[in-house]
Amino acid sequence: MTKNSIFITLIIACLSISFLLTGCSTYEQVKEFIHPDYIKCYVAQVIDGDTFDCQLSDVNIEKVRLIGIGIPESIGDTATNFSKSYLRRGTPVRLELDEQTRNKDGRILAYVYLPGGKMLNALLIQEGYAQVIINPSNIKYKDLFLKLETEAREQDRGMWKGK
Repeated sequence: MTKNSIFITLIIACLSISFLLTGCSTYEQVKEFIHPDYIKCYVAQVIDGDTFDCQLSDVNIEKVRLIGIGIPESIGDTATNFSKSYLRRGTPVRLELDEQTRNKDGRILAYVYLPGGKMLNALLIQEGYAQVIINPSNIKYKDLFLKLETEAREQDRGMWKGK
């Protein structure tokens, strides 16, 4: 069993219990939140540009950290406002996991997909609000992220303006 399948199995078990406690007891209701390729949740609160609270059920809120990006302090407020413009309370998002599913602080590490299918991680890099951070465990979109960062630099976007 891979780390991802163990993690997804644990989430299914936790959600199943919480759904039973809140009156949602069918597999179809649980399946809406868990998919083999992603986890569906709802934004509860934005912490900063690359971290937010995500509500998985009525009783389960998890901190989510965007994979593959870093936001320098110099552009932190701008990046946070950018993320807040997409991650309003109650917004449904999909979380795609990679090999490492949690960081040392226990946050879920994810590629975050917005309604309509755009990936927030990529948007932050593309607009110059984040730079690429490569973790050998989570490299699924490394090439895309590096390409977007190069384009943001060349087009003087966000933190790359005037550099």
